[in-house]
Amino acid sequence: MNLDNENNNLLKKFLKGFYRQIIKIDNYNNFENILIDWVQDYLINNELNHEKILKLMEDHEENENWFSGLIGFFYDYDLINDNDLSNLFDDDDKSLKLYLLSINKYTKKNDDDDNNNDDDDEINNNLISIYQLLNIIISKYLLSFYYYKDIILNKRDLIIKEFKNLEEKKHTMSYNNQFENFNGLEINLCKDEINIMEEYFESKNKYCSNNNNENQIDYDKKKELIELNNLGHCYQYGIGKKKDLFKSFEYYLKSAKGGNIDAQNNLGYCYQNGIGIIKDEKKAFEWYFKSANEGNIHAQYNLGICYQNGIGIKKDDKESFEWYFKSAEGGYSLAQNILGDYYQNIEKDLEKSIYWYEKSAENGNKLSQYKLGIHYKNEENEKKSFEYFKKSANQGYLDSQYELGYCYENGIGVDTNLIKAFKLYTIASEKGQTAAQSALGTLYKNGKYIKLDLAKAIYWYNKAAENGCKIAQYNLAYYYKHGISVKRDDVKSFEYFKKSAKQGHLEAQFELGYCYDKGLGTEVDKTKAFELYKITAERGHNIGQSNLGILYQSGVGTEIDPEKAVYWHNKAAENGVIAAQYNLGVCYYNGFGVEKNEKKAFEYYEMASDKGFLNAQFELGNCYYLGIGTEINKDKSFELYKIAAERGLNVAKSKIGYLYENGEGTEKDLVQAIYWYREAAENGCELALHNLGYHYKFGIGVEKDEIKAFELYKRAAEKGYIDAQNNLGFLYIMGEGTEKDFEKANYWFQKAATNENEVTCDNMGICHELGIGTVKDKNKAFEYYKKSAEKGYVNAKFHLGYCYVNGIGTKVDKEKGMILYDEAIVKGKNNAMEYLKLMYEDNEKLVNDLNMVNYWYKRSAENDKLALYKLGEIYELGKGVNRNEIRAFGYYKQAAEEGCVNGKCKLGYYYDNGIIVNVDKERAFNLYKEAAEGGNDDAKKILTLLNEQNEID
Repeated sequence: MNLDNENNNLLKKFLKGFYRQIIKIDNYNNFENILIDWVQDYLINNELNHEKILKLMEDHEENENWFSGLIGFFYDYDLINDNDLSNLFDDDDKSLKLYLLSINKYTKKNDDDDNNNDDDDEINNNLISIYQLLNIIISKYLLSFYYYKDIILNKRDLIIKEFKNLEEKKHTMSYNNQFENFNGLEINLCKDEINIMEEYFESKNKYCSNNNNENQIDYDKKKELIELNNLGHCYQYGIGKKKDLFKSFEYYLKSAKGGNIDAQNNLGYCYQNGIGIIKDEKKAFEWYFKSANEGNIHAQYNLGICYQNGIGIKKDDKESFEWYFKSAEGGYSLAQNILGDYYQNIEKDLEKSIYWYEKSAENGNKLSQYKLGIHYKNEENEKKSFEYFKKSANQGYLDSQYELGYCYENGIGVDTNLIKAFKLYTIASEKGQTAAQSALGTLYKNGKYIKLDLAKAIYWYNKAAENGCKIAQYNLAYYYKHGISVKRDDVKSFEYFKKSAKQGHLEAQFELGYCYDKGLGTEVDKTKAFELYKITAERGHNIGQSNLGILYQSGVGTEIDPEKAVYWHNKAAENGVIAAQYNLGVCYYNGFGVEKNEKKAFEYYEMASDKGFLNAQFELGNCYYLGIGTEINKDKSFELYKIAAERGLNVAKSKIGYLYENGEGTEKDLVQAIYWYREAAENGCELALHNLGYHYKFGIGVEKDEIKAFELYKRAAEKGYIDAQNNLGFLYIMGEGTEKDFEKANYWFQKAATNENEVTCDNMGICHELGIGTVKDKNKAFEYYKKSAEKGYVNAKFHLGYCYVNGIGTKVDKEKGMILYDEAIVKGKNNAMEYLKLMYEDNEKLVNDLNMVNYWYKRSAENDKLALYKLGEIYELGKGVNRNEIRAFGYYKQAAEEGCVNGKCKLGYYYDNGIIVNVDKERAFNLYKEAAEGGNDDAKKILTLLNEQNEID
């Protein structure tokens, strides 16, 4: 059946395209998929399907001569159902019969002609069409793989391996691997020879019609030169001949001198690399130039390399580009790929870059196909990206096999198929592709569709890491950090994070910063931690942004910078970091880097608390407890403290204990209070240690135990808790739970005062005023009182006023002293409950006591010994002021020295019992005696009791 011209041309293009696809296949392991994919693409581009193209081939008048190989291929790989041509055969070996059909016809005809005619011209007439020849070559190719695929692969691999070992990465030879003679026409089965075939048939017709002997001689000469070049190739690689580089060079030289452009290019290659001749780059250039000028695309490409790198000629980028361009226009895929690179990286013309990559890809260049895959991946054209990766992968390009596996794993441009992903990753991994090795490790780790195997995961991560894969290095670091399938090893973890971070892996950079921050596997280095957090923060890592904000906030590893701290906290908070939301709350509460705003602080705490951030839950509890940015709500405060306490936050455990102790937000429950104090204290919470110590000291909710109280205060003090340091100092002075030790008392007061705690500064003032545990120094006493008073401590204001009134460490200024007394009253009315809340439930009584303190201080300014005694009593009992035995002792002592009999009795009691001072029975007795003689009834009773005891003794 005669087809119209359009369909006839379409079939001719199909036949030529299939032939070209065959001869440029490098990956013989996967040749069938490459060809099937090409057929599919051709049909799609021409709006055809398998049935229609098959019908056109069947209906063609030359179906057996031109298309039997293609039809056999359709059968061989199940691309069709039954068709008319299949009826020629009675058995199931349809593809085999079809492959043999054209070959047998050609061979039989050739045999018949050999028997009947010795005329070469008659023999040449056996090949009547280029399409007949293409069909024969296609059929021979497919028939070879039908029978001998394994043998062909082994031989092919050996040749390619040897060729790659000899050949430089950049330059290329005009090389041939397999030749066949078709009635005098020598065809390279591994090279696109369509132009040669067309010339052959054109000249053949010309020879036959004109019987031009001159043309025949020219043809024979060209044929001889081709054979000489082929012999050079055979001797170079030991194909059918014993390998002999010198002979190889000689044959190339003979062919080149005769004008064979392939041989001229190959000769240039020999001179460049010293193959069979002394290396001579200048001569190499000359032969490349000669071949290139005659149109050899390989030589043109090689000239481009020479000019680019200054090989045998002065470096000239312009000339280099022009020769690459000529080679690319001639259809050489490597040159086309070079031009794609040029327009992508140098000239920056994306349109031209894609044009040349596509040209190269169409010619089967797997590298260009890969680059196009990457391009379309970045453009988010998933389908095109997948198609190009598949084409390149089918030719064995490892990076594309990985990318194709990634597409199958993640459903990019194709349905998800983890089995195919696994197979592709395995193929690429076994050939050393690092990203595939890492991905394969992850598949084994996750155990999806393949059996979970952490040992294999580690194996492949190690392989990839050794090859420099930053993802695998990160994964190994993570495994060593957490002890997953390997023994935990912070040092190894650190080293792998470091390797991965150096290659720019974002998570690894963050983790490396964390290692330096916390000293994991390396020495603590806050500066390096800061640098790495800054890198990751600027790259958008949200936790890196949060940690950077913390370092700017704390001034660790860098200078304190409130504005930058808030900036990075905001960045991190916008990116969903809960800790950053909490830290913004802290900044707004303290006015750090922003204007103080308790309402905003409350909002950020609430935001972070709602997401379960532990510290935020506690701080939100504080907001409700103290009315920070919201109304006071002790019930809500209790609920939040309890949530945080049950989640393990020590300070919340201590706080919940305090609420149970005082019945705030819940029923008063000392058992629960002690329980929570103990829970927090066991985990080292200094606040809980202090509070529990307080309970043991006074026997509140537990049996009184001064030794335990001392131990708990000491532990809290050693952790830096100021109130515990102050109280520990008192215990050493009083000798409660420990031996009396004024020096140690002074040491702990000094420790607490270093932090300028107002209560401790006041105590240090008393010690220096009275010379307790230190040298008496009224000037230092005055300075400590002043520090404490400036912080608003009521006791200190009274003491400072007393200094001014009596000229202690300063000039007498009774007016200023009286002003301070009045200030203490005002301050006490407003804030004293903060200090005295454990002693006063009635605020009115507190105010009355404060007025009484003020009264007696003002009386003391008139040298009133009773006033001094009353002040001692006030401090001993803690009326209107914080209870302070040291201060009480001081005022009793002054009253006694002024002749106050009550003061003498009290002072005697202190010496008798070793309160504040060491026990001194004799001095106590004398003071009791003086008080009794002055009419003090308590002193009389004590003396009577002492006399009775002496009589008994």
